[in-house]
Amino acid sequence: MASVLVRCVVLALAAGLVPLAPAQGMSTVQREALNAAEVWLARVDKQQYGEAWSAAAEPFRASVPRAAWNEGIAKLRKEYGRVASRKGEKIAFVGEAPDPSAPGTSKPGMKVAIHFDTKFAGSKAATEEVTMLLESDGVWRPTGYYIQ
Repeated sequence: MASVLVRCVVLALAAGLVPLAPAQGMSTVQREALNAAEVWLARVDKQQYGEAWSAAAEPFRASVPRAAWNEGIAKLRKEYGRVASRKGEKIAFVGEAPDPSAPGTSKPGMKVAIHFDTKFAGSKAATEEVTMLLESDGVWRPTGYYIQ
């Protein structure tokens, strides 16, 4: 049930997703979101699920109760096992992208979806998607997480 909640949060937020571009050609704004996503995923990888929930964006925390997150993500990650490798493969703005003539500009409410090519212990491969939200304090935080 909890993993369904986590997946629903991502699916609902991905509705405005523009086509994903290779991560190599990303903008400064996208790079900042990617770096923040990698820091957050490291918490998940270390099974610091409560800390990961606390570090998530407000809409995420409002949609997924902490106990449901902890239970759902523990069950989901147990299915996959330990992360052996992870690489940001594709990245895209969700909704409106910033003005390309003003690189590096970002504004609160901006969202970026990142697809990671992840290999787990036992050679199990998956795509992880983390949707990042730039909150009003200028910090990128995850607002959705999905493994497929």
